[in-house]
Amino acid sequence: MKRRGVIVLKLYQSLTQVQINEQFAGQATGYKLSTTLDKPLNYDPTILYQYLDTVLKPGSRHDENNLRYVTDPGYIGENFNYQSVPFTSHMTEFDEKMAFARKLVADLNRHLSVNIKPEDETIELVFVD
Repeated sequence: MKRRGVIVLKLYQSLTQVQINEQFAGQATGYKLSTTLDKPLNYDPTILYQYLDTVLKPGSRHDENNLRYVTDPGYIGENFNYQSVPFTSHMTEFDEKMAFARKLVADLNRHLSVNIKPEDETIELVFVD
């Protein structure tokens, strides 16, 4: 999606496709993530990146990934290995897993632009929704 000369991405795309010094935005050493938004995220971007890192191949084309891991809460609820990351390893109840999956999908599919500020070592995620 493109608006007024700005490229607009979904959050999951920005964390897995934008690179700084050959590192993806979600893991760029020395850079901090900042957010500009009206409606808060359910989860911190670093947690979202950790999730993405377990289910998607960073930098790969869409056809090389199972995008149901970012778009389908039911699929996530049934197929994600909740033991694979510390922030979900305590989840055992179906309702708790589904609540996580719904909030996750809501966050990952929000639209934003990315501003990289090398002078401040900041990656600014500016949400447009």
